[in-house]
Amino acid sequence: MQKILLSLVVFFVLELAVIIEVGSSIGAVNTILVMFLMMVLGVFLIKLRFRQAMDGLRNGTVDTSVFFLPLAGFLFLFPGFISDLLGLLLLIPQIQTGCVRYYNKNRDDSEFFTFARKESDSFFHKGNTIDGTAEHVDSSDENRSIK
Repeated sequence: MQKILLSLVVFFVLELAVIIEVGSSIGAVNTILVMFLMMVLGVFLIKLRFRQAMDGLRNGTVDTSVFFLPLAGFLFLFPGFISDLLGLLLLIPQIQTGCVRYYNKNRDDSEFFTFARKESDSFFHKGNTIDGTAEHVDSSDENRSIK
């Protein structure tokens, strides 16, 4: 837990140093504008990748990018240039594959990010849909005379 807290503090200090350096180079207003535009671009990219992931689920395939979307979204919403760069990198499928391989290599149980799919187990059935109505008919003698 202390390593995580220390990592977050170091990340925050580095992020602040980069913002100050960029701000001194291009100006404070331009720095804020660039950070805002990166946030908007990040949200747009997240929506695009989310749509692609949902299309994959509709087709019956599970994509590992679904696991990286929340992390990339958080990194884009976090103000700073390092976090935006990391968020952009996490949206690239080759980087995602590399992260999964690295995670599986350093983990005893490598089945965590492995997905198996049978052809018949698709998320949505692609066959015919039959729509209709039904009426319950009671076959007892008492109810036959009530009509």
